[in-house]
Amino acid sequence: MKKKILFIIWSFSYGGGAEALLTMIVNHLDPQKYEIGILEYYHAEIKKEPIHETITYLGAVTFAGDAEGRKKYYYLLNEPSRMISRYIPPDYDLYIAFNYQIPCFLLPPGKRCIAWIHSDIYDLQSPAMAKYLMLQNQAFQKVQTIVSISDLTTKSLQELCPAHADKLLEIYNGVDTEQIRKKAAEHTAIRLQHPNLLFVGRLEKRKNPMRLVHILDLLHQRGKRIHLYYLGQGELQTEIREAAEWRGLGGYVHFTGYLQNPYPVMAQCDVNCLLSESEGFSMSLLEGTALGKPFVSSRIGGAMILSAGGSCGTVTETDIQAAEAVADWLERDRDKIREDCETCIKRFALPGYINRIEALLDTVLSAPIRISSSYVYDPDAELDEPAYYYQFPSEYIHMEEKMILYGAGIVGTDYWRFLQKTHYCELVAWVDREYETWQKEGKRVLPITAVQGVQYDRILIANANKKTADIIRGDLEQLGVPGEKIVWVQPDYIW
Repeated sequence: MKKKILFIIWSFSYGGGAEALLTMIVNHLDPQKYEIGILEYYHAEIKKEPIHETITYLGAVTFAGDAEGRKKYYYLLNEPSRMISRYIPPDYDLYIAFNYQIPCFLLPPGKRCIAWIHSDIYDLQSPAMAKYLMLQNQAFQKVQTIVSISDLTTKSLQELCPAHADKLLEIYNGVDTEQIRKKAAEHTAIRLQHPNLLFVGRLEKRKNPMRLVHILDLLHQRGKRIHLYYLGQGELQTEIREAAEWRGLGGYVHFTGYLQNPYPVMAQCDVNCLLSESEGFSMSLLEGTALGKPFVSSRIGGAMILSAGGSCGTVTETDIQAAEAVADWLERDRDKIREDCETCIKRFALPGYINRIEALLDTVLSAPIRISSSYVYDPDAELDEPAYYYQFPSEYIHMEEKMILYGAGIVGTDYWRFLQKTHYCELVAWVDREYETWQKEGKRVLPITAVQGVQYDRILIANANKKTADIIRGDLEQLGVPGEKIVWVQPDYIW
C-alpha cells in the first residue's frame, strides 16, 4: 500500500532553489511506494514547477492581495493549531516541512513529521528574533528527524536548537546532471560576452549581489575588461544598475531577468559567483559545477565541500580575495576545470541522492509516533478578526505618560485600537502628514503641526519601514520636537 507524504513549502511558485530541489525530489521518488502532495504557504505566480501528473498540488494558504493574508500570518504565529486545522489534511502518513519557520509552524501534532532545513538559521540568534526562535524550537518538538543540507546548516541548528541536536541528519543537496546538461543544450537568444562573471539568484539583500559590482570594479582597475551578468530579478536591480553607472561600469553590467530555463546561459559563463550572506547549499553552485563551471563564493553552506580543495571553486572572505580568485580562474586551463568538476559532481549524483531520501522516508514511516496529541481537521473554520495585530511597544511608553501617535496606517491603527481598548496611557493626539486621507475614512487624525499645540511626553512613530520612520523623525525635529521624545520600534505581531 502506498504511503501518503505531504510536502509543505513556503512557496512553490517563486522560481527559487528550494522549489527546484523539491521538484527534482518528488519527480524521482518511487510512485509505486509514495503518493505525494504539495502545499505552499504563499503563491507567487513566477514559475510553475513541472511536476508529474501523479503528484497532487493542494494549493496555497495565501497569495498577493489576499484580504485575509495578515490574519492568516497572525494566527500562524499566535494560534498555529487553528491554521493547521484549516489547511493541513489529516490523512497523510508523513508531513515534511521543506524549510524552517512557516512550513514548520504548519506541521500537525500527533503525526510523523520531518523538518528539512535549507539554510543556516543564524538570523534567529538576534534578540529581536527571540520569539521566532522560540516558535522554531516548539515546532521541532513535533518532528522525528531534522534534515540539514550542509555543514553550516548543521552547525547553526546545533548552536541555536541544542535540545533537538539528536534529531539531525545531514543530506547534502543532489543534482540531476543529465537533465541540466540536456536543458543547457537548448537554444537561447542570449549571448554572453567574454570574459564574464555570472550571478544566478534573486537580487535581494541576503544574496548580496551588490558586492559583485565592487569586485568587477577592482578587476577593471587592473585592466581586466570583464563583463558581469545577473541572471534573476529582485528589488536590488535598480540599486545595482545605479552603482554600476556611478563606477563607470554601465556597459559591463547586464541583466537577463528571470529565465524559466537558465542553463543555456549558465553554460556560457566563465566564473560562477555567489557571495551570499547566508545559504544552505546553493543549487546554483551545484548546477554550475555540473556544467563544468568554476565558482567563487563567500563562506556559505556546502561551498568548501563543493570546491573540492580548490579544484572546482574558491571560498573567499573579502572583495579583494574574490577579485584575485576570479582573475586566477580566468587564467586556468578550461579542460582541466571541466575534468575536475566532473569528478566532484559525481558525489552529488541524483540516484544516490534519491536512495538516501527514500531510506530516510521509510525509516520515519516505520517508526512509532513519539507524540500523542492530535488535531481536528476543519477546512471551513473561520478565523476571527483580532482586535489588533501589532504589539504596542509598552517597554518604551510608560503608563503615566502623555503620548502622541504618529501614523494612521495599518500599524498606527492597531496601536490606536490597543489604546482605545486598554487605556494604557493618555493619547493626547493622533497625527499624520496625510491626515485628510485618513479623516475621510473616519479616523480622528490631525495634521503633523498639531504636535506644537499640545503637551506630551513621547511621540510614537507607527511605521514598519525604518527609512520612512527616519524621514518622519526629521520632520518632527524640524517642528521643534526633541529627539529624545521620539520613539520608533520595529513593529511586531502580538504573541
